[in-house]
Amino acid sequence: MRKPEDVLRGRKALLERAAADLAPGQLERVRLLLERWDESARRELFELLGEERARRLLRDLGIA
Repeated sequence: MRKPEDVLRGRKALLERAAADLAPGQLERVRLLLERWDESARRELFELLGEERARRLLRDLGIA
């Protein structure tokens, strides 16, 4: 598993593109979850976005 500080390293522009369909508040929440990436943050991400959308986002970011 990646360390929380490594999850977004070099991926901020990629996150912007991958999450372009998210509302601004959702995008910020996703960013915060990724910055503290742990099992709890993963669960929250899936609750926030739904399973399919969260899996697609993580795949697009190269995390999953």
